[in-house]
Amino acid sequence: MALEGLKRYYVLLILLLAGSASFGQNVPFGIFYQAVARDNNGKEFANKDIDVKFSIISVNPLGLVVYEELHTKVTTSKFGVFSLIIGSGTPTGGLYDDLSKIQWSQANHFIKVEVKFDNDFIDMGTMQFLAVPYALYAQKSLDPGPPGPKGDDGDPASDNQYLSYIGDTLSISNGNKVGLANQIQDLVLDVNNKLKITKNTLATAIDLTKFTQTLSYNSDNYQLSLSNGGGTTTINQIIAFRAGIAASVNLTNNTAVDLVFDQVSGVYYNDGSFYNPTSGSFQVPFNGIYSFSVSINLPTNSSLIIEVGGATYETLIGPTNNSSGIFKESITMKLNKNDIVNVAVLQTNGYLIPYNFSGYFSGYRVN
Repeated sequence: MALEGLKRYYVLLILLLAGSASFGQNVPFGIFYQAVARDNNGKEFANKDIDVKFSIISVNPLGLVVYEELHTKVTTSKFGVFSLIIGSGTPTGGLYDDLSKIQWSQANHFIKVEVKFDNDFIDMGTMQFLAVPYALYAQKSLDPGPPGPKGDDGDPASDNQYLSYIGDTLSISNGNKVGLANQIQDLVLDVNNKLKITKNTLATAIDLTKFTQTLSYNSDNYQLSLSNGGGTTTINQIIAFRAGIAASVNLTNNTAVDLVFDQVSGVYYNDGSFYNPTSGSFQVPFNGIYSFSVSINLPTNSSLIIEVGGATYETLIGPTNNSSGIFKESITMKLNKNDIVNVAVLQTNGYLIPYNFSGYFSGYRVN
């Protein structure tokens, strides 16, 4: 039955310390003990009655039992906790019949705990007492000693001290003094906008202009700057271009041919430098909405195309029925950063022809 109980239950020690209910001459002996009872699954052994036996052993864990007591019908809480005072149980054996008779100063002492959950006691282990229980032995220090000789009452007036400040000296009566003249500092703002901290004839100057920062905006390059190392950033940059074409271009039947608007005569601009007049391409610098316009003459049976990344995005003009006029068209597009935009012409008259183009290609970022 003891083996079965050992498999079913165990006790986890929480607290073991000496307790004293008063500081009078008759000190009650007792050691506070608290533990938690659990089953082999770790579940609290709640609201149950158990018996607990304590044995106090001298010298070593297998030495002489100097005191033994039993606590019966100890009820655990809903959390399996139970609390006892060692010394308040029923003495059941040992060298002494009372906890107060143990000679704590003569040797090391150990406590053995046994718990009965069913029919047999289970040995829960033996541990050594450390410093706390030996406070029981110190109860003899509560006995008053013989009175000593009466001391001198002293002069109450001589114990009073006063703080005073005269001139530049801070003094305390019946004590020392300190001169404050060398400790005084003045804060001065001079006519040159410099902050000075002075101490006697010494002075340290701080140039306040070093701590002043100015925010400025350059509309020529759209840069916002903060002086004194604050840095520079570009904001609200204008992105716009306009380029012209005046060139003879060989067209291939049913094949789109890119047009290069590379002329800078007349009205020409390239704010942001994102249009490449060498390739005729506009590279998108930021995600956003862009607007493009084309004004150009076209041969018959041809169409004008806007390309993005080399693929047809939309046909703007055509196919044309004649080449007697200038065709104009605009388009607004939502583009992503690094998209490449070109203008191409697609001719479908069935033979190769060189054609003299004239006109312009422009665009700008909407937002």
